[in-house]
Amino acid sequence: MDEKDEKDPISRREMLRKKLGLGLAQSIGYALGQAHGVRRHIEQTIRDPISPSPPTPKTAAYLRPPGAIDEISFTAQCTKCNACIEACPPKTLVPLTGVFGKAFGTPVIDPNLGGCTMCEDRPCAKACVDAGVDILDALLPMNMGHATIHRSSCRSHFGEECTLCIDACPIENAIAHDWRKIPTVNPDICTGCGICVKSCPVEPSAISIVPLANRPPKAVHPDHDQNAQGPAPD
Repeated sequence: MDEKDEKDPISRREMLRKKLGLGLAQSIGYALGQAHGVRRHIEQTIRDPISPSPPTPKTAAYLRPPGAIDEISFTAQCTKCNACIEACPPKTLVPLTGVFGKAFGTPVIDPNLGGCTMCEDRPCAKACVDAGVDILDALLPMNMGHATIHRSSCRSHFGEECTLCIDACPIENAIAHDWRKIPTVNPDICTGCGICVKSCPVEPSAISIVPLANRPPKAVHPDHDQNAQGPAPD
């Protein structure tokens, strides 16, 4: 018998059987590892507190005319008659576009057209009352929001001297230079009229208006009862 016959060679069937056994062992090990990972995840979930649900989205805020009542009541009661838009002297009130639902077509201030000049006689509110809607209350303060200056585009943040927004602002100290000669907005004074937006020489403007999110409901007139149903009896 020659040397080749004495070595008890491994047949192809045995080699295939070993490979299958190794593959099966690897599959079982992977499955056990996965099961262990799932078990650890379940145990950790039981131990750890459940994360709170995300907050309920708030009502969208739009830059409404001065004296606008709370957003839900405003959008629900606005008839989109455009009376306030037509009565606006600077013609900066426009119908809201780009949205769906009841808010579409309701009046908003477009700061890019010049902003609200805050007329003392409130012609927009008067027009709303005359149209029988009365959702612009002349007794409410002229607080529409507040301006915010974007550092990434404001010239003053790059060493250039610019005072155009400060010069255009109708409210004293609503926008003022800080110690670095950079314009800074005081949100407690700013009314959000948007006049500064149009004055900014940067394109697009380095100033935007953050609308007032929580506007008050309709004020109770002194000559009306607490339910605002009509004149109080003498």
